[in-house]
Amino acid sequence: MSNLYPIRAVAKLTGIPVDTLRAWERRYRAVAPDRSTRGRLYSDAEIRRLLLLRTAVEAGHAIGQVAGLPDAELQDLARARLAFGNNSRPEPGPGAVNPNLQPLLDAVAALDYSATNEELSRLALLSSPAGIVHQVVLPLMRLVGENWENGTFQIAQEHMFSACLRNLLGGLVRLEKPANGASRILFTTPSGELHEFGILAAAMLAVAQGFQVAYLGPNLPAGEILPAADKCAASVVVLGIMKTNATPALKTDMTRVASELPFSTELWAGGTGAVEAFDGIARAGTYLLEDFTDFERHLSRLQAVSFQGSTR
Repeated sequence: MSNLYPIRAVAKLTGIPVDTLRAWERRYRAVAPDRSTRGRLYSDAEIRRLLLLRTAVEAGHAIGQVAGLPDAELQDLARARLAFGNNSRPEPGPGAVNPNLQPLLDAVAALDYSATNEELSRLALLSSPAGIVHQVVLPLMRLVGENWENGTFQIAQEHMFSACLRNLLGGLVRLEKPANGASRILFTTPSGELHEFGILAAAMLAVAQGFQVAYLGPNLPAGEILPAADKCAASVVVLGIMKTNATPALKTDMTRVASELPFSTELWAGGTGAVEAFDGIARAGTYLLEDFTDFERHLSRLQAVSFQGSTR
């Protein structure tokens, strides 16, 4: 069932003033929200349409010309705007920022939570869930990480961007329906590992391929990972591990997880510290992920296995 939002909440989510929302509905029938004693109530689909309409208007189209267009045509207009923006500027060189991502990076730098969420939502309209990961999330992860390393950003920016990515993941989970009989994948990082960008992006890619996702966030002890995997009947546990946190305590935890997970549950580990953390641990169904391309290959393999099992 879709969530329903009152008009003032929709104004904050879309950046469209309340008076403008009312005018677009009354004059142009741009959307048709439900009515209740509380007033207008808008669905997730209507919010998505309003964001598309706003993008079209900001590109120079009159609302009267685009209000009657189906969502698919509005998405085409949005993509055309992005493509024009890319073609009208030289390709960014090494270390440069894609101009389409600069407003989002500026919002993160300013610790502007509202603007960061808004920019992420608007960019997500221009692509598929997988596209938003490869074209927006992964480049921004790199840029935020580089800015943190050179001292331009503080930990606060990284934490805020993680929070906004969690919001984006929640929206994708709500809007993208998993395939019938889809496997469930659990995402977390082990105790002491606070960096969650990698598992957030991986979870979005899993949603894009129709899997069910159990996202538990970072810093989960082994004693919590194991019962959580059992409780949600996870087909796969995905762990993100950075090299800076590959401590002896982590090695002990990973040994425990590998030995106590059921044989039917695969264990995937990615990040710069995964190889060191799993050095010497031999377990069938354990895979060390080289990068996100490797992760997507394993998702495709899991889909094929699930499909074969469902047709027997």
